Amino acid sequence: MTARDTSLLAGALWAGLTWGCASGIVGSGMGETVHFSAPSLPDAELLPLVEDVKTIGVMSTTNIEPVQSLDIEKVMGRLTDATARGLRHLKDRTIIGQDEIRWHFRDVTFDSTTVFGDSLQQALRSELKLDAMVYINLRSLKAQVTPTSPTAYGTVARPGLDLSVELELVFVNLHSGERWSQMGRRNSWQPMQVDLVSGGRDSTERQMLSARASPLREFLTRLAPPPSRQTRHFDTSGD
Repeated sequence: MTARDTSLLAGALWAGLTWGCASGIVGSGMGETVHFSAPSLPDAELLPLVEDVKTIGVMSTTNIEPVQSLDIEKVMGRLTDATARGLRHLKDRTIIGQDEIRWHFRDVTFDSTTVFGDSLQQALRSELKLDAMVYINLRSLKAQVTPTSPTAYGTVARPGLDLSVELELVFVNLHSGERWSQMGRRNSWQPMQVDLVSGGRDSTERQMLSARASPLREFLTRLAPPPSRQTRHFDTSGD
């Protein structure tokens, strides 16, 4: 080994030890154990759709009519914001939220038919420089008030809300046109809570968000998994 090689090796070792101390790690014996979070790759099936993508837009749509005591648009907005936050687990990608997209195309009516049209997708590529889009589509929503509530010992005379939600999540590569979608249907029953101010709307919105949380987590776990905790052991014995 030349003197230059020895110098480079010593410099690399010192940098590793310095980083470890700055990270608060504790050495043991003749080595240092480093714990850190490393970005996780998308699912192998989705990686070809994502690897050349640098900018991703997020949007939610639905053709469902407004439901009494439930602000569907508000709930969909919260779900879209949560999706945008989850997508930021993808390293070196820029995420464009729904508010910016809708403001830029404020003269366009977005629904589950227009967002998949070629003309809009071309406009998203050329005007916002988007490489891909994530669409969250509320396909169906059924809400039914039940006069009784189930318990471990049968039922009691207490009204509840039986909510059934069907959600479609779609990732579209705007250059290749390839898509990956995942459907999720969830049922959620909760006792009705009367709020004199909101008329029960807040509790219904929370129930709807809860019903959609599971399909969203499954979608993001495959597309943009959270960082994984990893451990490395560096030998500092000098052998």
